[in-house]
Amino acid sequence: MVSCVEQCKIEERNLRLADGLGLKNVPVDSMVTIMYSEFLKDMLKINKNFIMEIEDTLSDLVNKYKTRNNSLDNLNKVKFMYHDFKPMNKDKRRAVHELAEAFKMTSQSFDAEPNRNVQVKVAYNSEEPSLKLSQLGKRGVGGCISKQKASQSANVNVPLPNLQNFGGQQYPER
Repeated sequence: MVSCVEQCKIEERNLRLADGLGLKNVPVDSMVTIMYSEFLKDMLKINKNFIMEIEDTLSDLVNKYKTRNNSLDNLNKVKFMYHDFKPMNKDKRRAVHELAEAFKMTSQSFDAEPNRNVQVKVAYNSEEPSLKLSQLGKRGVGGCISKQKASQSANVNVPLPNLQNFGGQQYPER
């Protein structure tokens, strides 16, 4: 029997292969779930409003940064923008750090407890993830997608090859 982690790797490889072959409408669930940790998925279940608030704040920061720099000439563009979140507990700070990473931002904690807070830095490469954690929650916060679900959600008439025997080499079934 194939474990979920191995199944995710196989699905991710097959999606990369489909992308390389130019196949469209292939489900992205298995690739997207990899970018969010189990901690964040659990946090979404426990405190969805907090996660959505942080995602909205990070999205606003990315949009403000891009809008500001698109309207300025090269000499007046800002390299970075910073945002300080209010003091929060350890788990919430960890969630902010991990979400900031998904938005390609850097983050750092400041001050001592109970005033410890997180500052995020938005830069030129910061962007919204293709699928936010809160959107993933709407689809179901599970790990891998099943083969049945993948075939139902894909509008591809060409089956993806089983790469257990790829390039003339036999690979053992796991």
